[in-house]
Amino acid sequence: MKDLKNFRYSIGAYWIYPIAFGIGILIGFKVIPGNVVGIIYLAMAALLLYKAATTDTYGFFTYLPFMVFTEIFARAFLLWLPYLTMQYLYIICFALLLITGPKNKKAHFGGYILMVLFCSFELINNVHPDKPQIARSILTNSFALLAAVVWGAFNVLSPVLINKILYNIKIAGVYLAGIVFVAHLQGKIDYNSASSSEASNGMAPVQLSGYLGTVCVLFFLSIMNKGESKFKILNLVFLGLTAMVMILTFSRGGLYFIAATVCLFILYNIKRINEYAKFIFLLPVALIIYSLVVKETDGKIVERYEQKGSSSRDILVAIGFNIFLRHPFSGVGTSNYNTTIVKENLFYEKSGAHNEFVRAAAEHGIIGIIFHWGFFIALFFNIRSRGQPQQQFAMYFFVLFCLITVHNGLKISLQPIILMLAIAIQTLPYRTDPYSEHSEHAAATPAESSPLPHAVLS
Repeated sequence: MKDLKNFRYSIGAYWIYPIAFGIGILIGFKVIPGNVVGIIYLAMAALLLYKAATTDTYGFFTYLPFMVFTEIFARAFLLWLPYLTMQYLYIICFALLLITGPKNKKAHFGGYILMVLFCSFELINNVHPDKPQIARSILTNSFALLAAVVWGAFNVLSPVLINKILYNIKIAGVYLAGIVFVAHLQGKIDYNSASSSEASNGMAPVQLSGYLGTVCVLFFLSIMNKGESKFKILNLVFLGLTAMVMILTFSRGGLYFIAATVCLFILYNIKRINEYAKFIFLLPVALIIYSLVVKETDGKIVERYEQKGSSSRDILVAIGFNIFLRHPFSGVGTSNYNTTIVKENLFYEKSGAHNEFVRAAAEHGIIGIIFHWGFFIALFFNIRSRGQPQQQFAMYFFVLFCLITVHNGLKISLQPIILMLAIAIQTLPYRTDPYSEHSEHAAATPAESSPLPHAVLS
């Protein structure tokens, strides 16, 4: 009976990704109209509110990834929806989960209080915003992140729930890649030396790099997980497809996120690197992607990656620290980086910092550094104190969040999930080696199979 169940789930795994990709293509071609997607999006929001109100944590996190990965489509094409819909939903849902959840819990990560203090100061330091609309957006994003941080600090995710979240993130990512892929089926893309909304099917390419880069990281970790060896080809195919779509947007961030994760993986597993000879399977995939991308873009992709600099991000970082030195105590105020760089003749046009660490220093001075930077320093050492494999996987999400935040600022609703995972993946004792593919606790079904080896409490 168990073998029959595992066979049924295995067959399902080989269909779920193509189905998700196909749905994305139908949405990208507008066969499924945008307004229909919007109605489903709102229905999903209502479902998440219901799950949170009834403390159905498993159900909430099961459906959350699909709404998160639809956010970027909604922002581009469903203009009748509030731009910050997901951020408002995060705040309400995590508040409901905290209110309706078990009481008298002790926080397993006390450093969350630093984020509470930072967001409180960010609200107080918003007395004279030059651009109230920008200030509202920044505060909403900050409090959405805070809601996820506080919930994660008081709750520990079970291995089954972690696996479900990551599995559904991969499915949702493949569906998003399908929407983007339509642009290349239609053709008529003018590739140049900058990121391209044409190649992103009208969506923001820099934000897409955060979404698709994260999905590629999860597929890579799945390939390296012996517990998913029977899905190796499947994971390789969709890693290659998602990576190719991501690279063709000409936003370089996603590829850097993958490279950083691979380096971190090698660092953590250097003593057992011989066990990961499957690395060799990634080389043909990389060569195929390279050949296809170079051919598709007439070699323009090579020029893109040979470009020096980081699209003025390095300049904006330097300007941010310049502002900090000019206003060291409490900075220039929430959201005022944007206008200060022009007022003080530091840059030729208004621009965000594109980097939350720099923005915290420029807009909130030494107080912002103590609270904001202090939170991430505290979290880093908290993760380092955990046992394996939780330390390793929490560190992947910690680094991934920091890289996306440095590249994108705090703009996409994927970031709260990533940081919540970094906080809520805590040490659990294992009965068997979680890396062993013969472990009696290894994930047997795709719905339970993920980069994090399955385990139970002893």
